Amino acid sequence: MCTDFLIGAVDGTIVNGRSMEFGIDLKGALIVRAPGKSAGLVGWLEDKLHLVPKYGYVGVTSFGLPICSDGMNSQGLSTGALWLPGSEYQAPDAKATNVFCGFFVDWLLGNCATVAEVRQALESGAVRVVGDQWVAKAGPLHFPVHDAAGNSIVIEFLGGQPVISDNPVKVLTNLPNFSWHLTNLQNYVNLTPWDADPMTVGDLTVSRPGHGTGLAGLPGNATPPARFIRTALLKQLADQPATAAEAQSLAFHLLNAVDIPKGTVRARKSDGAVECDYTQWVVVKDLTDRLISIRMAASPLAWSLDLKTMDFESMNGRQIAIPTTMANPLPV
Repeated sequence: MCTDFLIGAVDGTIVNGRSMEFGIDLKGALIVRAPGKSAGLVGWLEDKLHLVPKYGYVGVTSFGLPICSDGMNSQGLSTGALWLPGSEYQAPDAKATNVFCGFFVDWLLGNCATVAEVRQALESGAVRVVGDQWVAKAGPLHFPVHDAAGNSIVIEFLGGQPVISDNPVKVLTNLPNFSWHLTNLQNYVNLTPWDADPMTVGDLTVSRPGHGTGLAGLPGNATPPARFIRTALLKQLADQPATAAEAQSLAFHLLNAVDIPKGTVRARKSDGAVECDYTQWVVVKDLTDRLISIRMAASPLAWSLDLKTMDFESMNGRQIAIPTTMANPLPV
């Protein structure tokens, strides 16, 4: 389970927030990729998989593998992989660039600068995202894509074909398909940031018990539909941030609203083992200022990398573990 969204500030700054939930420890870390450089895989394999990047990027990787589930490149393009059961990827075509679905995030970050480029590559058939039925069942994914101009799309693979949708609310979670979530917003048009007025019941005047009554009925559970509604409406009703710093702060607040503490969402597997989906990290990406910030589950502290000043070549292939200590004493 994951949540992804885009925020626009008054000063034009575009910020993308994303949470990563999973049932086993992914051992997340940041990885740096330099343009034109190998990531340490066998060179011929990277060429064959179209993974030598045109643009430098920083992504989040798991289990120490040089494969990203999320990231941002030097051009301000951002994407990530979110779970979508029922996905069916495309069949390979010898005339196209065939990108394995598990490497699609890396391919996008390494080769595209704008949402328009991504859309053209897929809609023209020049690029196909491939994976057989077993792969689709083991790793069903859909992809939000955002650029520094604030453009936003969702890429899903349904019936073996790419379905590319403009994202008018700039929010994405998981199942059902994206179009269902947009329709589901109709069930929450009554919600408002304004407190309710007193009402009379018989001879009794009833007043609100406290602030927040306008949002009574906002779903608070961890399901994808609830997280979609909660994120879309809180983002819409919040004061628009004026600056980059305010947009980044709002992104972390929205991510706090969908945080899943470990143990609160459980499933019993076929062998009787219990698996707990929980929020393992959150990422906030300033697509305008090219700043990526990450916060891990074990600590509330966020750590950042500035892509504008980064020496991609000297950092190429380096994986950066994120500190999880709570100790950060004030300098007094």
